[in-house]
Amino acid sequence: MSSNTSTKTPPQLLKKIWALAKEVGMDEDMVRVIAKRVTGQARLSGLSKEQACAVIDAMNEAAGKKKPKPTQREFRMTDAQRRKIEQLVYELGWADDPDHLRKFIKKYYKIDHMDWLTKRLASNLIESLKNVLARHQNKLG
Repeated sequence: MSSNTSTKTPPQLLKKIWALAKEVGMDEDMVRVIAKRVTGQARLSGLSKEQACAVIDAMNEAAGKKKPKPTQREFRMTDAQRRKIEQLVYELGWADDPDHLRKFIKKYYKIDHMDWLTKRLASNLIESLKNVLARHQNKLG
């Protein structure tokens, strides 16, 4: 087996590389120099997805562009987590009293509002609510 594997760069990433090169004013030689520096090969069509992304990042860096910082929304709970929490609140019978969940979150997570939960804390809350529901169901029968 030869050490030269035939990976093919995803076409959308090749397009992105060349569009970025045009946008920042890099010629083909400069793009290939960056690719060689980052991946060890100047040939763009044989890059893996990860290598192509690394080339794009290096091109952005060389052009003085910074990676966008993650938005606050990226750290907040997902819509699926919100729906699961709402489902568990309904199953617990807390749906009629919105303050019940708010007080629970305040007591155990020291957060004033459900919207401020991170993905990790929302996951912990879901597990807590599942445990409360299991204890509640065990008491009932």
